[in-house]
Amino acid sequence: MRQIVFLWICQAVFAQQAPPPPSSLQMTPIEKLSIPKSEESLEDADQPQAASLSGNGLFGVRDKEKRISAAQASLKKSPDDPELRLSLGRLQDSFLRFNESIGTYTNGVEKFPNDYRFLRMRGQRYLSVRKFEQGLEDLQKAAKMVPNSFDAAYYLGLAYYFNGDHAKAAAEFWRCEDQMKRPLKEQADLKGGRSCDGLREEENGRIPLQYWRYLALRRAGLQAEAKKYLDEQVSGLLTITTTKPFYDALLFFKGVKEINEMMAGANEGSRDFLTRSSGVATFLFTEGERAKACGIWARNAMDQNWDHLGVINSESEYWQNSRAACALYGTTAPPK
Repeated sequence: MRQIVFLWICQAVFAQQAPPPPSSLQMTPIEKLSIPKSEESLEDADQPQAASLSGNGLFGVRDKEKRISAAQASLKKSPDDPELRLSLGRLQDSFLRFNESIGTYTNGVEKFPNDYRFLRMRGQRYLSVRKFEQGLEDLQKAAKMVPNSFDAAYYLGLAYYFNGDHAKAAAEFWRCEDQMKRPLKEQADLKGGRSCDGLREEENGRIPLQYWRYLALRRAGLQAEAKKYLDEQVSGLLTITTTKPFYDALLFFKGVKEINEMMAGANEGSRDFLTRSSGVATFLFTEGERAKACGIWARNAMDQNWDHLGVINSESEYWQNSRAACALYGTTAPPK
């Protein structure tokens, strides 16, 4: 079953029947890769907001209806309202204008130093623009201010993960998940945010954290612990709706679903595809099938849904954390 994973993801574009495994695997040169198309049109692309780890420009989206200008005008009338400032930042985020939102959150950090939300949101957006170290610094501060915050813990874990510190990522995800059973005695005011202990009743919110923790354990070389975690902490009998791609991937890792079941309906270029395939690539990499994993990461790293965590993860692996390994298979360009 594992032998057909790469063929399914990179060559078959997920037909309903699995083709036979190739007799020999030939990696496609990166300059000849078929770049997946974005779910959104690029006709409305605005100014570049960042560069990918390979140096490609990452563009925001134009605000044709001037919604951002209206939000800025409202904030100008009430500059001491933190909710209006957060609303402006999140609106800028929705247009992928992360350079602008980082500035908005920075103003919030300066004006409201005791409100963790500005650090948390800025840290998340630093990850979006591939500034992992800055994101890590912000998210560490946010998690220290509100140790019961799910969002601070989740993105801090991702910051460690993208930086290549997978053991710390796994530990941070578990620090939050463990609170579902042993809540902290002192609960910081999350100002409407999600709490770690509250997710014991919210399975849809818990599943992404478990997905990343399992992968972090595997990338940290803790295979036995990863299997034990999957067996003991992740149920195969849940009814998941909003985070189904994460859950289907976990069921594949558990051996409950075959690859064709897990990938059914996930069209290449969709955000659903990115969640499933990037997890499969990590699984393959830690199983020793590194050429296959690098091929999947290469494709995902070029996907135009550049704000998606699956793309960021694929970039961080292909161009940073696993670059040396991928270079052995001739799939990465030589360092400049």
